[in-house]
Amino acid sequence: MVSAHISIIPEFLEKIELLNLSHMFNITLNEIIHKETGSRIIFKGIKTSQGTATANLKSIQGVTTFVVDEGEEFHDEDTFDRIDLSIRSVNNPNRVLIIMNPSNREHMLYKKFTPEHPREDVTYIHTTYLDNIKNLSQSFVDQADRIKAINLARYEHLFLGAWTDSQEGILWNHDIISSNRVNFAPILVRKIVAIDPAISATAKSDETGIVVLGVCSKGDVYVLEDVSGVYSPNEWAQVAKDCAVAHNCDCYVAESNQGGDMVSSNLKSVDPLRRVKLVRATRGKHTRAEPVYGMYEQGRVKHVGYFSKLESQMVSWNPTDQTKSPDRVDALVWGVTDLILSNNAIGTSSSGNKPRHVPRRL
Repeated sequence: MVSAHISIIPEFLEKIELLNLSHMFNITLNEIIHKETGSRIIFKGIKTSQGTATANLKSIQGVTTFVVDEGEEFHDEDTFDRIDLSIRSVNNPNRVLIIMNPSNREHMLYKKFTPEHPREDVTYIHTTYLDNIKNLSQSFVDQADRIKAINLARYEHLFLGAWTDSQEGILWNHDIISSNRVNFAPILVRKIVAIDPAISATAKSDETGIVVLGVCSKGDVYVLEDVSGVYSPNEWAQVAKDCAVAHNCDCYVAESNQGGDMVSSNLKSVDPLRRVKLVRATRGKHTRAEPVYGMYEQGRVKHVGYFSKLESQMVSWNPTDQTKSPDRVDALVWGVTDLILSNNAIGTSSSGNKPRHVPRRL
């Protein structure tokens, strides 16, 4: 939702300008309105980690179409069904349009709508880059050919859209995340905002990873919120502060490889009271992530609700593929690592022991 004005809406503007139809629309940061018909495209943010967050959709009159873009990131079947059932206009067609890159066969959309699970009311359209090859650069086609020659399974998944049983080289899977999902967090003894900052803010920029986490007295970590997105430096600093205030966080933990002074000054400019702890990557992403994955295996990292984009990145990230940075996962790893290290420092453990009270000099 927060990046619609620099991603989806500019793409729409480009297309209607090519068609010389710009005069027929009123466009704002979250709506596209057709002047003659009055039809509206509405962009709404949905926090699926909050059970009542979809209720406001039912108050919108005349909704006829539910569009799910990047459907591979939508894992919460209950949330999907709640939105789906809110589309019930008697005078207009009721439609759900799902656009996605095929994920794995455990995905709920695969089980609901693919030809392997046929339904009479579903039209399934599968396209590949070959259908659009005349509009693609030669370098893209050459890259597809190279991957086809060295890794046929990867080529079929990435370029031909084959559904997979599992992805080679990944750490997390949906089962291990689902087994660590809870509805509520216990009392948390420390909470932080973990940040993996991007250095630019265009539609093609990397996201800034912003994840809120906390640790309880037993030493278990709870993921509370993921508000990652494409932001300018000033925007991500304000978003991080809003999270810190909402969750009463102790400090910020931010990756400093992309300009440590800038990261710290951005945060201090909006929140001079909270501490900023800068962390620097001296090891590869896979090496840093493995201990955190081990904590998931032990049941020591819990997700409070659903975090569709974060979880999609977790299960699809291949550590051997460095073409794109997993920003949400990076923020998660930094945050879990900091909480565990600091938690061990105050004498907590996963065995349920209470924190030891260490006397301090005043």
